[in-house]
Amino acid sequence: MTLRPHDRLERAARAFHRTLLRAYPRQFRDDFGRDMDETFADRWREARARGEWAMLLLLLRTSTDTLAHAAAARAASLPALSDMFHFQDVRYAFRLLRRTPYFTLLTLVVLAGGMGVSVFTFSFLYSAIIRPLPLSDGARIVRVQEVRGRNTSGFDASDFARMRAQVTTLRDIGTWSARDVVLGGDDGRSAQRVLQLTAVEWNVFDATHTPPALGRPFRADDEAPGAAPVIVLSHDLWQIAFGGDSSIVGRTIRLSGVSTEVIGVMPAGYGFPVAAESWVPLGDAVRTATEAGRYSVNAFGRLVDGATPERAELELAALLRRARESRPVAPADTAGPPPSVTVRTFPMAQMGDDGPAFFTVINLMATLILLLACINVGNLLLARANERSRELAVRLALGASRGRLAMQSLWEPVFLVIVSGALATGLAAFALRFVNQWAHTRLEGNMAFWWTWGMDQPTLLAAGGFTTLTIAVLGGVMALRATNTRFNDVLRDGGARDGGQRAGRVARTLVATQVAAVTVLLFFGVLAGMAAFRLAHIDPGYDTRNLLASGVDPDVKRFPTDSSRQLYWERLAALLAAEPSIEMPIFRARLGTADDERGALEFGDGRVVPAAEQPRAWVHAVRGRLDSLGVRSLDGRALDERDRSGQPAVAVVSQAMATRFWPGRSPVGERIRLAGIGETTNEQWRTVVGVVSDVPYGDEFGQNPQRMIAVYVPLGQVDASSATLLFRHKGDEAAATAGLHLAVTALDPDAVPDRVQSYNEILAKSAMVAGGVSKLFGLSFAFALLLAISGTYGLMARSIGMRTREIGVRRALGATERNIQRLLLGQGGRQLGIGAVVALPLMLFVGIAFTRVVPVAPLVAVASATAVTLAIVAVVLAATWVPTRRALRVSPRDALWRE
Repeated sequence: MTLRPHDRLERAARAFHRTLLRAYPRQFRDDFGRDMDETFADRWREARARGEWAMLLLLLRTSTDTLAHAAAARAASLPALSDMFHFQDVRYAFRLLRRTPYFTLLTLVVLAGGMGVSVFTFSFLYSAIIRPLPLSDGARIVRVQEVRGRNTSGFDASDFARMRAQVTTLRDIGTWSARDVVLGGDDGRSAQRVLQLTAVEWNVFDATHTPPALGRPFRADDEAPGAAPVIVLSHDLWQIAFGGDSSIVGRTIRLSGVSTEVIGVMPAGYGFPVAAESWVPLGDAVRTATEAGRYSVNAFGRLVDGATPERAELELAALLRRARESRPVAPADTAGPPPSVTVRTFPMAQMGDDGPAFFTVINLMATLILLLACINVGNLLLARANERSRELAVRLALGASRGRLAMQSLWEPVFLVIVSGALATGLAAFALRFVNQWAHTRLEGNMAFWWTWGMDQPTLLAAGGFTTLTIAVLGGVMALRATNTRFNDVLRDGGARDGGQRAGRVARTLVATQVAAVTVLLFFGVLAGMAAFRLAHIDPGYDTRNLLASGVDPDVKRFPTDSSRQLYWERLAALLAAEPSIEMPIFRARLGTADDERGALEFGDGRVVPAAEQPRAWVHAVRGRLDSLGVRSLDGRALDERDRSGQPAVAVVSQAMATRFWPGRSPVGERIRLAGIGETTNEQWRTVVGVVSDVPYGDEFGQNPQRMIAVYVPLGQVDASSATLLFRHKGDEAAATAGLHLAVTALDPDAVPDRVQSYNEILAKSAMVAGGVSKLFGLSFAFALLLAISGTYGLMARSIGMRTREIGVRRALGATERNIQRLLLGQGGRQLGIGAVVALPLMLFVGIAFTRVVPVAPLVAVASATAVTLAIVAVVLAATWVPTRRALRVSPRDALWRE
């Protein structure tokens, strides 16, 4: 029968009114709900006769009155606080816990583990990524970097000198640069040490509001031309190199042969800007530089009141463009996208743009582990509550209020969670202290100074937050379980302790939730294991034994022309070859990257390439034999001494480039042109003379698929203003470093090479960090897996155990064991399917967030997700089959008589 429009409208209005009535307590609805519904229907018909406005006013007035009176009825039904709190309820909860020591111990271990993982993870990542610098008003101290495409770098000193006077969003602006020197005793006889030196502006300690613990800070006259060399030591260097001798202030030490006065020692833990061991004045010539390309500096500042990083970025980007326009344009300025500026806190600059996503995803995983713990403990508590369902029903029938029952049921989880929270906080404190000691012992000199872990206010707040959240979840579940007890239902179920149909729905919901949580956790664990393995087994593409690296920048005033710089490289190579502690020196200058336009290529075989698909490569100019690094020559010949200025222009390409751009044939004899660095004339075509093995460039975890696409050209055929020097030491790294300094200063007494780094040390520390992190998170995921397996089995066993009587009835009516197994496994499969559907979008989110940091092939990610899903299917089906077999062993007679 078709309803008329006004009938449909009346039905909708009455449905809306019945929804409003649910705001009243259940008992009130049972007593008066039907009468109130019929009264509303009569009033609605009267209002309909008066028109639409009357119906609308009736709805508004009824909604207001119903909600107001329902709130009053709810408040009146609640007992006073004095009636709800009874000390005997506290003692009763204690007795319950004392009578079941194994239950109490198990719940404490599970909850403490789950909360401990969450607290530790939050504190560890907060200290590394989010926490402000441990300096006065450290949250407003920011690092300023130039951005080109996806790459960040420091500024040309002349550009920043033009910008800084016009900046309004930052104050306490400063710059710095880093280099290595050789530290020797003032008597010339003590052991030498390679020292990481940070050259800073004289007011850096004033800008960070941190005076030296000993001596004095820098003064403006320390930067003046001709000023006596001075140095301020870090607390760690003072302790290690000088034994904490307070008389060091005023003494003279030698830095790469230069007598330098120690004027101060900074407090313990201070390492600004990042991980400084010592500080020297930057020099007025750098701070006020006017010549482009002479100096490169890093920059920092403090946000003024009311300024935001976004506003500072816009201002500084405009000032940078204006500074570039006011000086002669260099070829590097026009290559690639226009420069921009990023302004971030130092921790965020250290972690990169993916820091917030990493922080969010890892904490989400830790919260899922806590959720698994809550599910397991909630299942145990609900099982105990079901055993007491008759007791609760009798108390309710004898006049106990539901509020009193809720408070009585709440005390047990409150005690368990509070004690577990205290244990979790202690566990997290121990783990943080261990990580801090391990990191400062194993990673000395490679850690940002703000990376310190331990108990602090954010950690305690996090512990309190997780404890409160767990109390709310478990306490709320138990309070609802107590208040939803129905005396009639308990009698109708024959006093069964299974909790009725409602308890069965809760158990099924818990199973689906646990399936979703553990699926996401295991998927993330697989991806994290892949990342840790990759980090621990980074292949640099060449032999790293005894291999050192440093940067060399010939002074543009002393070596202003291409020919003078070519002569510089030749002489420096000869000096290094003559050093007894050094062998196989190789210069490598990066001319372009596959990440920007400077790596653009053109081919001389007439191929037409769309502008959007212009090929790019990592372009390097080299001097020396690549095979001495272990880079093998696969086709043609290698670059050698004959490839110099005035000779035919040549190039060598990587195997990956040959495979991509000349598939199925040899590229030897083909012609290419380096368009990204200005080689655009017919005379600048280069002939490919060889193919070498692949070497990865760029970020080890970068997303660029062209990391292996490389072109090598002779350093003697291009103009390079700086280069990376790769060389091997003959067993004495300190002697080789000192030999490098002697060779560089022989050509330019004022020049100092960049920090010398050992590839073996870098790779070893990367592997050590990866191993430590993988073990740390491996323990967490092992705990989560244990929770998942035990919890899933417990939930399924309880869910099937609730149906023991039903199984007995079915068997008494003729159902076979196979039919019952199929029924129960099918229902377990439905819960599994629901959990998988919930987990799918979460896995997608985790996969996308994770692959932003670590490149994982889509096929590998899909295979990992499939393997994890199959593993979860096996666990759930096994957890269903085992209790099913146990239930089928009960005879139908015993099952029918079981409570």
